[in-house]
Amino acid sequence: MMGWNLGCLNLDCCWQHGFTGAGVKVGHLDTGIDGAHPALCDRITTFAQFDENGEILPNTLPHDSSDHGTHTAGIICGGTVDGQAIGIAPDAKLCSGMVIEGRKPLIRVLCGLDWMFDQRVRVVCVSLGMPGYNPLFETVLARLRQQEVLCIVPIGNSGRRSSYSPANYPGVLAVGAVDQNNRVANFSSSQVFDRPNDPIKPNLVAPGVDILSTKPGGGLSKQSGTSMAAAHVAGVAALLFQAKPDATVDEIEHALLKSCILLPDVDPQRMGCGLVNPVGALETLLASKETALGVCNALS
Repeated sequence: MMGWNLGCLNLDCCWQHGFTGAGVKVGHLDTGIDGAHPALCDRITTFAQFDENGEILPNTLPHDSSDHGTHTAGIICGGTVDGQAIGIAPDAKLCSGMVIEGRKPLIRVLCGLDWMFDQRVRVVCVSLGMPGYNPLFETVLARLRQQEVLCIVPIGNSGRRSSYSPANYPGVLAVGAVDQNNRVANFSSSQVFDRPNDPIKPNLVAPGVDILSTKPGGGLSKQSGTSMAAAHVAGVAALLFQAKPDATVDEIEHALLKSCILLPDVDPQRMGCGLVNPVGALETLLASKETALGVCNALS
């Protein structure tokens, strides 16, 4: 069984051809993660909890200060629960940092991003946002990009003509949310910037309404938000990095955006390039590889 979100993305086709995120480590910055959840416990390679000074607390086991992080982690790479498929890339591994807890979230997030440099991740899902355009993110985001780490961030949940840092920065993939009728959620933020590079945010959209995923304590729950949508795209990116381990961030980003499905009767400023398309992204990424021709045809 699978929820509407996995079904609409044709993920069973990807999985049947061996694209499950195996061998790929995904960074996850959120409220933490329930390390005892049966769908997540064997997927966590590293966990860190950051204090108000941005320091890592010693000897902390994976846990969640809320339920948000466990939910987004399940979307990225959660296993099957009672026959219910949960994660986009169920064989990917997760490096999770708790950066949302209590006061002073900015220093926690910046230190969490900096921590990712040593974790050998290919993708970072930064499941948070701060109002406005915060220049403090610029340096660390640019460094991650230079190190070939793809940053994927929710655009925010404040509707039209709004966006959040760090999603509104050029060079990160900002993700908006759609429902099961392929309509952009009213809460999903969007904004156009007066700049030549990456002027429209979000860059793309993904399922983000009534998403079934893991919750602390071992069960499942439904949540909505652009964080859920961003987690979908992070999982798809893991599939792509498995398919082509030597791919650059530019190649992965190109495959994700070029293959998006334009949604009918939706303002491009609300959906960016369109709905993420895992099968199409794999085809785009692998099209230049002669050995992938049969796989591409099969995926079609």
